[in-house]
Amino acid sequence: MDNVELRHAIADFALLVGRVEETGERVCVVDGGEPTSVLLPAGELAELEHFAQRAHGGARPRPRSRSGQGHPFGPDPQGPYIRYVHADRGRMTFVRDRVVVAELRSVAELDWLEDRARTARQGYMPQKQAAAFEEFLARQGPVGDGVAWIASSWRSQQPFTEIVFVKGPTAEDAALAYGADAQDIADGLLLHQVEEQDAREGTDDLTRVLAFGEENGWTWLGHHAFDHALSRSLDPPPEQQITLGATMAKALYTFSYFKDGAYQNPFPIEDGAEDRRDMYELIWYTPGEAPFAPETPLSFLNLHLRIAEKAGNWTDNIALFFEGLERAFGLTLPRNAITSGNVRCARPARR
Repeated sequence: MDNVELRHAIADFALLVGRVEETGERVCVVDGGEPTSVLLPAGELAELEHFAQRAHGGARPRPRSRSGQGHPFGPDPQGPYIRYVHADRGRMTFVRDRVVVAELRSVAELDWLEDRARTARQGYMPQKQAAAFEEFLARQGPVGDGVAWIASSWRSQQPFTEIVFVKGPTAEDAALAYGADAQDIADGLLLHQVEEQDAREGTDDLTRVLAFGEENGWTWLGHHAFDHALSRSLDPPPEQQITLGATMAKALYTFSYFKDGAYQNPFPIEDGAEDRRDMYELIWYTPGEAPFAPETPLSFLNLHLRIAEKAGNWTDNIALFFEGLERAFGLTLPRNAITSGNVRCARPARR
């Protein structure tokens, strides 16, 4: 990248813009040897902006130019180009024949853009490459025990009527946010201890406790949704949340997926109804048919379900759907620990 002193750049911007347009290379403008701004091709800046706007997080605000130099208002001819000076008087856009050719940005702003764009690009793949990689991942076996094993008892509302997986909060934090008793969490109360106490004392605490743990980067929560003793919500919403709900009396089995608080899975609209539902019923899933339309956020789940169907590990539709979730999200539940009651739990907080 060539360096040009500011006074020379001001004297003949057209020459610099022509060089950028011809070579596709950047030109750095320096003041007394210190880099202040960069003239770069408009297409390159568009690509940086595209990726930078898709990067999540980051507390550092976008730097803005603070040039004290005055510039004429309106289009400013620069040889074959027209220069448009932005309101901050530092950024400039150069146009030829109504086509944007080059942009001038401060070094600080360009560094910020490149840093953000680099972060976003790390998760980016071209469409064909992403599809191939997605199929590779889908063919990998479930991690740990998976979740398909629990489908049969879950349909009968055992050991929980609602199973929730969240990304972000720890198991303890999630349990507290759900309204679980802090002392039970601190004491390390186990599910079998509550069951044994119920047998001794004739109580029914087992249907009110919240079981919880962490597996494969997810926090899981299991409970019976028979009353409103638990809040069943997290504030702020977690990065990802998957909820599976069973209501045996109504043959109602549901799946929902939220990402950054936004509902992700569209659902069939029956009988021309236009109102949105807040759940996806698992009875809508038919093996061999894609449950999610190609343009919907959860369309990638179709591939994982197809691989699960071909694997032939399960014949029950709900177990097949659960295996699809295993493959898509890496969900797993500790089978021996849950069936033996050796998982942590807590009763609702005392009010």
